[in-house]
Amino acid sequence: MAFIQISDVPDEWLKEADERNLSRSEYAKRMIRGGRRQFGHDYAPNETPATPNTLKLDESTGSEIETQLKAWIHANLSTDDAQDVDDLVDLLEDDLATLADELCDEQKAKYRRSKGGYLKIPTNE
Repeated sequence: MAFIQISDVPDEWLKEADERNLSRSEYAKRMIRGGRRQFGHDYAPNETPATPNTLKLDESTGSEIETQLKAWIHANLSTDDAQDVDDLVDLLEDDLATLADELCDEQKAKYRRSKGGYLKIPTNE
C-alpha cells in the first residue's frame, strides 16, 4: 500500500475531518475512495454510506420494527382522549432523543451541532 503525505490542506478539509473525528490522512483516503466510486471502481459494501432518509433493513428486521412500533403506539393510546399522529410523533420524538443520547454515551454516535444532529461513529476504525 502506498502512503499519501498531506501537508498543505484547505482549512475546510481540516474542519470537515475534525467534525468526523478523522485524521487528515484518513479524511483524504475517504475522499479519494469516494472519487474512485464516481469513476466506477469497485468498493466494499461496508464503505457504502447510509442514506439519511432511508433505513437499511432486511425484510425480517423491518417486520420486527413494525411489530414493536405498533405495540408502542397501542401502549400510548388513551381510551378517553383521542390522539392524532402529531401527538404520537411528539411522544416518539422524546423516546428517540433519549435513545440517541444513550448511543452517544455508548460511543456509537456523536452529536454535531454544526451538522444539525447525530452522526454514526464507524465501528471499523
